[in-house]
Amino acid sequence: MTTLVARDPHIAIWLDGVPLEMPTNSVVQVEVEERADEASQFRLGIDMSPIEGDWDVLERGSFAEAFLIPQFSLLRRVTIEFSLVRREEDEPELSAVVIDGYITTVEPVFSDARVPDSQLIVSGTDASCLMHLETRTRSWQGMTDTQIARQIFRDNGFDASDACFEDTGLLRDGARSGLVQRCTDAEFLTYLARRNGYEWYLEPETGAVPEGAHPGIWLQGHFHSPRPQQDLQYGGTPLALFPRETPTLVNFRARWESDRPASVRAWHLAEDSREVQAVDITEPGYGALNSPNPASVRRAGLIDRRLAEIFPEQPRPAAREIASSQVPHGSAELASLARAEYRRVDWFVRGEGTVNTEYYPGIVRARRPIALSGVGHLLDGRWYVLGVRHRLAVDRDRPETEPVTCRYEADVTLVRNDLGGSAA
Repeated sequence: MTTLVARDPHIAIWLDGVPLEMPTNSVVQVEVEERADEASQFRLGIDMSPIEGDWDVLERGSFAEAFLIPQFSLLRRVTIEFSLVRREEDEPELSAVVIDGYITTVEPVFSDARVPDSQLIVSGTDASCLMHLETRTRSWQGMTDTQIARQIFRDNGFDASDACFEDTGLLRDGARSGLVQRCTDAEFLTYLARRNGYEWYLEPETGAVPEGAHPGIWLQGHFHSPRPQQDLQYGGTPLALFPRETPTLVNFRARWESDRPASVRAWHLAEDSREVQAVDITEPGYGALNSPNPASVRRAGLIDRRLAEIFPEQPRPAAREIASSQVPHGSAELASLARAEYRRVDWFVRGEGTVNTEYYPGIVRARRPIALSGVGHLLDGRWYVLGVRHRLAVDRDRPETEPVTCRYEADVTLVRNDLGGSAA
């Protein structure tokens, strides 16, 4: 059995790669939402009450204008790291930079009481927002979607290592089937990812945070299929509902439904032969998350079995989606587009819960698999982390004589494409 060690949360913040130096406990709230399906975002709440003296200190601007506004201006680069420190040893044990992005919104909020609830709320998006500023019109010829994505990342100053890209393998005839971009680079990357069933995002490398207004190649571009079969986070240590005294999963709810297709059919008229080519897709390309379990069940198996009972003496309907929104340039691209459609509906089960970060041995991250236990035979096992909302808040109601305390929780959104046993 894994020994649970209590840890206290801490944060570190950099502005343009320089550690943030502020009065103690000025940052009273931090939220970072990492996502696999869209851009990651952050939100900071900074105490805007006077440090000492009466409200005139703030009214004259010696705090807000001379300190807050220059520090937290629009498009200032913000890097946020969460860490968990052992209580027995004053030493960071676990840490992760969860976002490197830019301030896009500044919002001073003055409360009825003025002190101590007035805050400066700054919000922002990961560095992909830099690729969302300019609408471009350009033609991409003789390149695969992956090659185009790598070029876009590099054009914007980010890294594009081989390990973080998956080649689509589809090279079009540049003379007749290139792609034309009439949108921002971020919108075009979203289009390319969607047509292949890929994820695209930027993620910080390990090591020291680099100084500068642009993170450069310290941010790694990703463009590939979801990777639910890679190694589980933190050696497979599960998020567990038990023991009840020290769970690493505080609460959990899951949902699965029948009103989504179990297969995708696509067809097109071949340009050369003028024949109809069709393809049926029933697998995402990376298998079921818990496929070694012989009792696991997918949506297709569950629905087919039940429809056979509902329609015992007549042809039963198929839970199928017809993909016809895009025109392929060949049979290989036809299958790729159909698989991309299938991946959007393949996640059979969606779960949401709150991690007890005090005892879990790591910072839970999005876009990686994780194990669950104690939630029953249908739901125990491997899940894919679609999103994590890191939440840290400082206790502002404590007596002045007591040390500062803060609470860190992580709300997770999990998905999987099978159940651990028959759901009938």
